Amino acid sequence: MRTLRIFAFAGPFAGAMLTAAPAFAQDGGGGSGANPIVLIAAAAAGVGAFLLLIILLGSVTGRRDATLKSRLGSYVTDTGGSSGVLGRFRFLRRAANKAESAAADRGRLQAIETALEQANIPIRPGEAILGAFGLSIIGGLVIGALTASFIWGLVAGVGLILIAAGSINTVAKRERKKFENQLPDTLTLISTSLRAGYSLLQAIEAVAQESPDPTAREFGRAISEIRLGRAVTDALSDVAERMESRDFEWAVLAISIQREVGGNLAEVLQTTAETMLQRNRLRREMKALTAEGRISAIVLSLLPIGLFAIIFAVNPGYIEPLTSTTIGWVMIGGSLTMLAIGMVWLQKIVKVEV
Repeated sequence: MRTLRIFAFAGPFAGAMLTAAPAFAQDGGGGSGANPIVLIAAAAAGVGAFLLLIILLGSVTGRRDATLKSRLGSYVTDTGGSSGVLGRFRFLRRAANKAESAAADRGRLQAIETALEQANIPIRPGEAILGAFGLSIIGGLVIGALTASFIWGLVAGVGLILIAAGSINTVAKRERKKFENQLPDTLTLISTSLRAGYSLLQAIEAVAQESPDPTAREFGRAISEIRLGRAVTDALSDVAERMESRDFEWAVLAISIQREVGGNLAEVLQTTAETMLQRNRLRREMKALTAEGRISAIVLSLLPIGLFAIIFAVNPGYIEPLTSTTIGWVMIGGSLTMLAIGMVWLQKIVKVEV
């Protein structure tokens, strides 16, 4: 999975290099006739791809380090900023620290860190910010050089930032959805373990060993925190907060109440699991009933963009006034604004909260 993620990030650079190859061939095949801007953009893309691989992979030795410091690193706040993949490079470490400071000043650092934790991407927020902006700058230079247009380069740079942020949020949302879908089985396993005579801690360990990811990963982290001295309810509350699961918050609240006043925790968790299972079944039924409306919303949202792309590819001169005049760019901006409003409106219409 990590290799696929690396290829997904390195793909735009490889595509840019392959796109630049015909430009070198058309200039005569020799280095003297090549466009210097294209050469600089290609070199920047190569350097960016190398740095991105370093950020994502890190050193094999550091990942295999089994010392006490590496085991406790996830639970100790790094005030010096020397840890992480960029810690071996002073200028990159300073840039990552400044990026984190800027994000903290704008109140976005916690959101970025939470998204990275939910997506299970093992990098610091500063490294993610630095990588996204580096990818944007390099991609903008490459596209701007290939198209000989500053506007298209700027559009490509902004688009790459949005794609990077959207990719992280998409992966995080997928992990949260998996956790929610696995939650009824998780609570059933805890309830069954309690009925079999296990303690609550042993039941949580069984979940960490028997359940699939991301449930196993999150409960394994909770077990590690409990062994380091944290309370069971506090560790489980952190799991609910990281995965943004309101249902699991209720389950943790039930566990906390049972530990204070007593009661049959296995019966409570079993009832909670059955309720969640029925809710998930109802939610899937509602998605099936609203599938036609959602597909219609997607088609209506993508139709103007697809039609513009087809006309631009088949007959560029027909829409040249839109891309070569100020009034045309104003019309494009207004159209995109109205399209965004329409997409949000359609999304609100077809979305049913269960």
